[in-house]
Amino acid sequence: MSRSSARNQSGALVLLGVSIVLLMFFISWSFRADNVIAGSFRLEDIQICEELDEDMKPLHIGRDVQEGAKQVCLWFSYSRAREGDSLEINWSFENQTIQRDVFRIVNPRGARAFYLLKEDGSSLPAGSYSVRLRCNGREKAEELFSIIPSSGDVESGQEEFLD
Repeated sequence: MSRSSARNQSGALVLLGVSIVLLMFFISWSFRADNVIAGSFRLEDIQICEELDEDMKPLHIGRDVQEGAKQVCLWFSYSRAREGDSLEINWSFENQTIQRDVFRIVNPRGARAFYLLKEDGSSLPAGSYSVRLRCNGREKAEELFSIIPSSGDVESGQEEFLD
């Protein structure tokens, strides 16, 4: 093999190696760019509580709420949001959706609170509840909580919510 032929082959191998490295870099970068484009909304803290104080901080935090409560609050802080992201909050009682809230995010970070309450202001029925958070159609969290009856009896209050 001549010297010039060997140089051409080694040059081609170097070019191939550089091309592979660049290709790997661009593929890696595209996945990262897709994550940024798709949104990287992040929940920092989530609390189930009964109410908020004047500074919008959760009070009476817990997954078990005593019967007689007229409202339950979902409080959360978030970051890495994009303006216009859609956040959906779905409340369920005994595995049936009872309330849905949707809002558009304005700030890249902040805190929000949403309340579950009955329109007539009466107490929430005892039973099992859940609340799901979705951002731009992607599930971000699910929180479970219960309203605990004062007596030892547990009766389904589903008909109370669905009326």
